[in-house]
Amino acid sequence: MTTPVPTSRRLRRYAAGVSLVAFPVVLIVQEFTNPLSEGDGADFLEVAGGDSRGALVTSMLLMMLAGALMAPAVSGVLHQARDRGAALANAGAAFLVLGGLALFAEGVVWLTATALPGGDPAEMAAYFDRLTESSLTGAVWMTLMLCFGLGAAILPWAAWRAGAVQWWVPALATVAVVAEFGLPFHSTATEIVVFAALAAAYGAIGLRVLRMTDSEWDGVTPSQRETAVPA
Repeated sequence: MTTPVPTSRRLRRYAAGVSLVAFPVVLIVQEFTNPLSEGDGADFLEVAGGDSRGALVTSMLLMMLAGALMAPAVSGVLHQARDRGAALANAGAAFLVLGGLALFAEGVVWLTATALPGGDPAEMAAYFDRLTESSLTGAVWMTLMLCFGLGAAILPWAAWRAGAVQWWVPALATVAVVAEFGLPFHSTATEIVVFAALAAAYGAIGLRVLRMTDSEWDGVTPSQRETAVPA
């Protein structure tokens, strides 16, 4: 008789698959909803104190959501790459979770700064610029964003090594990361193209996870699931 699969185990697979599909899509939506143009103190105060405040708050919440989704997302690859690709999966997962932490922290900081329009405009703009242009803050943020890029590029190669996806999946993710960090210019359009490429790559991995049978997810054959059940 076949041993039933616990619901909690299936929920873990569903959470991992949905997170893999969702986090780059959330980043695309976040780019569309972000009303900031220059990103300096004056621009932020104008947006945070104006009619676009709701769009700004929504954008920051979406950024935090994308960061939070990366932890369950990496579990989907870690679970599959337990033998082949394990080293790549471990490294990629660590880097991507650190990158998710950067996105979540950035969203929190910017959400907190939405209270600045209540003070003197010139002083609040200067304070915001000092906060975002701090060399220490910049060094930490850039390091964590580099971790995001490394993780986003490495993790699909682990899935490929584990036999979960075809070669074009990690190749597409790598091209997207190289374009993000290598292009001499950036705009909303380039960010959306990069995140769309990541969405295609990670969507393929996520759909693979969601379509797996319980036996495939557990790495056992159906015959191995057959156990004797006492009368």
